[in-house]
Amino acid sequence: MHYYSLGQVPPKRHTQFRKPNGELYHEELFSTEGFSNLYSLLYHANPPTQIVQVDGPFSMEPKLMSDKQLKHRSLMGFQITAEDDYLKSRKPVL
Repeated sequence: MHYYSLGQVPPKRHTQFRKPNGELYHEELFSTEGFSNLYSLLYHANPPTQIVQVDGPFSMEPKLMSDKQLKHRSLMGFQITAEDDYLKSRKPVL
């Protein structure tokens, strides 16, 4: 496990961490894949923003395109010659 810290952090995790005036910092554990994977322990001077309202679900389904908006394209990528120099091998394809 690796640790990266920025700013003031307590010497041990999940302990009381106080501001200079004696108030506690607010601790937030943030993870995108649960607590068995990588996570960040964040300390806030003020409580994290609270949820005020939750709206109902809505569709994120993309709008379908008509056939008139579609164009078939072939970039002929396999016909582009390779170069030894990776910078010289860049070719415009459109």
